[in-house]
Amino acid sequence: MVRKSNYLVEASYKLSPVEQKMLLFLASSINLEDKDFKEYSLKIKDFQDSLENESENYNRLEKIILDLKEKNLKIVYPNENGVEVTLNVSWLSSSKYVDGSGVVQLCFDPSLKPFLLRLKSHFTNYRLENIVQLKSQFSIRIYELLKQYEKIGQRLFMVSELRSILGIDQNQYKQYTDFKKRVIVPAQKELAEKTDISFYFEELKMGHTVGQIRFFIKSRGREKAQLVEVESIQNVLVSQKSEPPESEDLKKLIALLPKDLREKESLRKLLKTWLEKQNVDYVARNIECANDGSNEVNPGANLNKGSNYRNYLTKALLGDYGLSHREDKETKKKTKESANRKAQEEAAAQKQRLEQVQNEKVDHERARFFQQSLPPEALEQLKAEAFSRLDYQQQEMVKKKVVGSEMMLKIMMNKVALERMKIS
Repeated sequence: MVRKSNYLVEASYKLSPVEQKMLLFLASSINLEDKDFKEYSLKIKDFQDSLENESENYNRLEKIILDLKEKNLKIVYPNENGVEVTLNVSWLSSSKYVDGSGVVQLCFDPSLKPFLLRLKSHFTNYRLENIVQLKSQFSIRIYELLKQYEKIGQRLFMVSELRSILGIDQNQYKQYTDFKKRVIVPAQKELAEKTDISFYFEELKMGHTVGQIRFFIKSRGREKAQLVEVESIQNVLVSQKSEPPESEDLKKLIALLPKDLREKESLRKLLKTWLEKQNVDYVARNIECANDGSNEVNPGANLNKGSNYRNYLTKALLGDYGLSHREDKETKKKTKESANRKAQEEAAAQKQRLEQVQNEKVDHERARFFQQSLPPEALEQLKAEAFSRLDYQQQEMVKKKVVGSEMMLKIMMNKVALERMKIS
């Protein structure tokens, strides 16, 4: 099993498939009760065997290990006070190989302890076997990101956010169509063929381009269990020599009737007669129409009609009212889903706007306190630098003390102050 903190799952980094698999092999060696990192053993032959056609000799693996020690990842997480922390850290702190042993001793960087050791909550775990056959570096990352939300069933990403997590450079796959073709679609195919989850996705536009992707996650394990259950039931029915298909269809239709009307012989005969004239779907949709519109089932549903369910169903079958009824229900369902989706998106956008305003307020206060702490000469220097960053037209406005120009200069001073605080 591989067990990783969700903050590590969502970290920003870019590694080759072999590099990722090596680290995941290492992570799978961690014991649940480990309080500190140890030198974890990586058997070269086992690792080579798992790579199948990507077989690597030790010299090549040694180079991968050395490269890994030079590669960093960025993890963003809240500290105990809820303040956001950004950690830039390397993956490995040491590697050791005894000539002829066939085993490499590796150790994670100590800063990764909170994200790999003694995890009690906010973590993702999965079996190593689910990623060893994946060829794309992005497939492995997308598998982890979706596995994290498997129980929820869906996950929404801003395209820019997903690109950042996957470590994709700004100049790589600049067009969304390329990003989709090179990253999303190959991952979709690989996960469906080789792992315990699969997905399909929805593209949400922001203006004229795709700005968000919603992934819908399916657990193949559950699907297989359901398939086995269905097959078992079918086998039992066959072994018991169940009734012919027509009788099974009739049973399905009777099951759609209101519970207290299923034993009425007149209704059974009505369904049997219509089943001989039309297909199952035709009869089923008209039963659904009668269930929703009959006053006998739903008192007050149709004030202009009587309360005899059989009469209502007969008229529905004669006029195929069920067709338009079903279409209307589908339309209402889609309209409701669309409205809910828009409401959720608007709520998310509103939240983002509020967070942005709050962040700007915090930055403003930080910049103000920073400037108040400066001696007069340093404050004048900061003011001069801010003035120099304004364009010519803005500088002229400041010189002439045009209304609003003082605020313009203060905003630039705040920006310079925040930059200096980051450097210091």
